[in-house]
Amino acid sequence: MVKIIERVIKKVEPLKDAVLIEGLPGIGHVGRIAAEHLIQEFQGEKVMELYCYDFPPQVLVNEDGTIESMNNEIYIIREPIPMVVVTGNTQALSPMGQYQLSERLVEIGIKYGARVTYTLGGFGIGRIKEDPLVYVAATSKELAERIRAHGALFRADGGGIVGAAGLMLTFSKLMGIEGACLMGETPGYLIDPKSARKVLEVLSKVLDIKIDMGELEKRAREMEAFLERIKRFEKQLEQGHLMVREKDKRQREEDLRYIG
Repeated sequence: MVKIIERVIKKVEPLKDAVLIEGLPGIGHVGRIAAEHLIQEFQGEKVMELYCYDFPPQVLVNEDGTIESMNNEIYIIREPIPMVVVTGNTQALSPMGQYQLSERLVEIGIKYGARVTYTLGGFGIGRIKEDPLVYVAATSKELAERIRAHGALFRADGGGIVGAAGLMLTFSKLMGIEGACLMGETPGYLIDPKSARKVLEVLSKVLDIKIDMGELEKRAREMEAFLERIKRFEKQLEQGHLMVREKDKRQREEDLRYIG
């Protein structure tokens, strides 16, 4: 068994017919960005922290010299609809840890009133797309079809969902509630607020709520500007290499003229 420590920050009464939403670090940090945006936009209230002996054996050091422990966090959102949001700075490292923690997170979500689960994540495609697609996988065909009606797609090649985003669906089904995973296309090698925005756009339609995307759009523009600077830098490097190669070629040709 993997030890899990639960630190209650604030005692609250269970919500009524809440939605459990998971957004932990993963491909492109899509899920985490989306979950943190929900918490920020709807004034989420932290009620619990979880520390697990299967988390990475480290702490993070902040700019002000303080440390940030590896943990998962539970937030409560009351309006516009009741939500229990799971986020954090890490996932468990081993299969055992992933299974035990995912099971516990669903148990906690249900304890706080969750009646359906939505996990959020990225679908790595290895390249940048102007308009990322969103894919859905669900615990029932009916739920998958409902979400597809709001703009999500089915993955033609099937595939798998690794980590909490997949396992929390398994435990949701075992505990008697439905669940679905929304996955936004992402290159996979950079933090992707654009993909997180696309995932939230679908989720907002499914939940029939309005989400202000202004902050995510700003972050997406900043990321695009950063990528553009990288492209220009790479182009300059390539031009520099071409100039060096051309200079070397001319030098070799001049040297050959002196060989009798």
